[in-house]
Amino acid sequence: MGNVMPIPKQHRIIKPENRLQSKMRLSKLSVSELMAKANAVMAAIAASYPEWLQKDLEKLIAAHERLREDPLDEAARSELFRTAHDIRGQAAGFGYDLASHAGGSLCQCLRQRPVLSTADLHVVDAHINIIRACLGQSLKGDGGAIGQELVAELNILIERTKPRQEPVS
Repeated sequence: MGNVMPIPKQHRIIKPENRLQSKMRLSKLSVSELMAKANAVMAAIAASYPEWLQKDLEKLIAAHERLREDPLDEAARSELFRTAHDIRGQAAGFGYDLASHAGGSLCQCLRQRPVLSTADLHVVDAHINIIRACLGQSLKGDGGAIGQELVAELNILIERTKPRQEPVS
């Protein structure tokens, strides 16, 4: 106990002013009323989500076509990734879990494949087809038996075309 640092006799406690109250927007609605209002807004957005997903699908198709013409087109690859990432993040929130899964899987594939081969472009096409099926067949949630079959086939295709790591010698 000989090496104990002495505590200073003078100290000052600082209590910062709480400015949050002045910045808070007060509402006369109860929490349950605010939640009901938020749920109504989300329901309205959800009704129009298939239109948003269709626009994102069109972006994916356009970027994919550009990559077929030039697999090194970084702008097209970036657009493909960004749109797939948006779908991954938004679709499940509106009941399109299968589309969200396809978007996330496409992002992962693009991260793992710095250069897209012809086989890789087939993998991209398979992801796009799943999202197309979600819209065309109104596959909500995980897509049921059809969705499970599509995901299983996609996983087989991904595994078959996965870039092989060179062994380190």
